[in-house]
Amino acid sequence: MPRRPIKKKRLLLPDPIYQSISVHMLVNRVLKNGKKSLAYRIVYNALKQVGEITQKNPVEVFENALDNITPRVEVKPRRRAGAVQLVPRVLRSGDRSKSTALRWILEACQKRSGQPMILKLKNEILEAYKKSGYSVRKKDELHKIAINNAMYARKPQIIINAINQITPTT
Repeated sequence: MPRRPIKKKRLLLPDPIYQSISVHMLVNRVLKNGKKSLAYRIVYNALKQVGEITQKNPVEVFENALDNITPRVEVKPRRRAGAVQLVPRVLRSGDRSKSTALRWILEACQKRSGQPMILKLKNEILEAYKKSGYSVRKKDELHKIAINNAMYARKPQIIINAINQITPTT
């Protein structure tokens, strides 16, 4: 029995304008120094510009971009026999993989310089929608590492099948 009490999962309410939980998760990650109104303004302006460029519903474009960069597996370092091995495991819950994808989007925004955050976020969402850009490369690197280290998993074929569901072997 664990010594610590098990934490209850907090339910996120959808954001007020688009009624999307994913957009609210993005707002919470853009948030800095408790300035939520500024985070809302950044995300909503970026989504508005995405909608103007693509002539589609910006939330659908964002959800599609999020699906394009959501990883199917994660790699955790484990010490076995004195060596550190990267052991892949399949991500079954959507929240963990979605939060990883959102983290990669914001990481890509921080790497871009000389632009306001609205433009950086808009460009990264559009690149993820087109399956290019930093966050897509990051997902592909993670999947390559997972395939290379699949032998350390308990059931390597499950890892390989999970990766090939989203990206067929090229």
